[in-house]
Amino acid sequence: MTFIAAMDNSGGSAGGVLDNYGQEWTETDKMEKVNQFRLRMVSDPNFTKDKISHAILYKDSVERGLVKNLNDKNIDAILKVDSGNTPEGTLKVFDLDGMIRFALQHGCVGTKMRSIVKDRWHVSPILDQQFIFAQRIANAGLIPIVEPEVPIDIMNKDSYEIELESQLQNRCRDFEGKLILKLTIPTNKTRYKKLYDYNSVERIVALSGGYTTQEACGKLSGVEHMGASFSRALSEGLQYSMSDREFSMQIAENIDNIFIASEWSK
Repeated sequence: MTFIAAMDNSGGSAGGVLDNYGQEWTETDKMEKVNQFRLRMVSDPNFTKDKISHAILYKDSVERGLVKNLNDKNIDAILKVDSGNTPEGTLKVFDLDGMIRFALQHGCVGTKMRSIVKDRWHVSPILDQQFIFAQRIANAGLIPIVEPEVPIDIMNKDSYEIELESQLQNRCRDFEGKLILKLTIPTNKTRYKKLYDYNSVERIVALSGGYTTQEACGKLSGVEHMGASFSRALSEGLQYSMSDREFSMQIAENIDNIFIASEWSK
C-alpha cells in the first residue's frame, strides 16, 4: 500500500526540522531552507509514485513551487490548511474559504487539518469542527484529511481511542463525499477497522506521532486496514552534511520501511 508523505512543517516547527537535519538557520531564512530540504527529498530517485501516493505540504512550500516537483513524479499534493490549535485542541479560527481557493489554484487535490485530543470531553467539539470544515472542503471538490490526533504518551490511550472511534462512526455515516482519516496508531490493532463500513471513508492512515521510524513501523505492522502518513519517521537520519549518495541510501531505507509496514497492514 502506498503511503502519504507528511512534509507540512509550518514556521513554528521549521526550526526543529532544520536542527534535526543539522543545518543552521535564522528566522529570516528558515522556510527557504526547509523547502530546500523537502526539495532534496522529493528529488531523490527513491521518492517515487509506486511507494508514495501523496505529499502533504505547508502553504509556503506550495508557493515556492514544490507541487510541480511532485506532479513531475505523478505524486499528488495535499495542502495543510489549519493555523494550529487552541489550548483545548480544536482548530484556531482561519480563512478556510481562502485556503480552499489557494489549494484549487495551485493544483492540490486535498487538504489536511490537525486537531489534538487532550481530553475525552473534547472529542465531540473537535470532531464537530473538523467535519463541518471537511464538508465544505469536499463540496469544493477536494478530499479532506481529518486528523484528530491522540498523543502517544497520554494516560489510558486506548479509552480515548474507543471514544474517538465511536464518535467517528456517527460522523462518517452522515458525511457526503469522500474523506481520509489520519489517526494515531491505535493500542488495539483492530481499532478503526469498522470505519470502512461507511462509504465516505476512502482511506485510513496513521501518523507517526513522535515515534522513531522503527517504532512507528513496528506498531503499524499488523494494524488492519491502516496505511501510513509519516513525517518525522520519513526524515529520520537525514543530514544536511550527507553526500547525495548517503542521503539517498538513508531516505531509501526510511521509505522502504514505511512502505513495508503499510503493506503488512492491508
